Amino acid sequence: MDNVDPWVWILIAVVALLLVAALVWALTNGKKAKEEKRLEKEREQRVEAARLRDEAREASVSANQTAAGAAAARADADQARLDAERLERQAAELQQEAAETKQHVDHRLAKADEIDPDVTDGQRDDRMDAQRDDLADGRSDDVAPARQDAVSQDRPVFTGKHGGDPDADLREPGPTDAPPEDPDNTRRV
Repeated sequence: MDNVDPWVWILIAVVALLLVAALVWALTNGKKAKEEKRLEKEREQRVEAARLRDEAREASVSANQTAAGAAAARADADQARLDAERLERQAAELQQEAAETKQHVDHRLAKADEIDPDVTDGQRDDRMDAQRDDLADGRSDDVAPARQDAVSQDRPVFTGKHGGDPDADLREPGPTDAPPEDPDNTRRV
């Protein structure tokens, strides 16, 4: 090895240095590439995490709106139930009041039939039966069905708001339509 020229040794040293430099450069570039790849992957993961958080927030807002809608619907249903119960009580009270008024009217009609000389016992019985039928059927007409009077076959009996006059609704009100004066206020209907 002594007869090798020094320039060959210099050349071998330069080649060895180049190989070492190339190896160092390759290792350094590989680390940089890996680091860049890792950083790119982290960046993509951050973007995906942000997207998922945004979707979760939107879903949470939607869920809250749905819950609020359900609560409003429940409140509406509760209010409707309370209104229905109130109306049911009111209907029952009005039904009771109507029954009491009907009973009072029936009592007044029975009293009128007792003192009316034109009404026979059969007609009284017929009226009582008709009133019972009306109560059983739930009817409370303002005008009772026309019944023929035994004395006057052409005069129907009406119990509407104008007493026994079926044509009172058709006429202009006159002095005969007004109730008699009751200065002591002793008359009750």
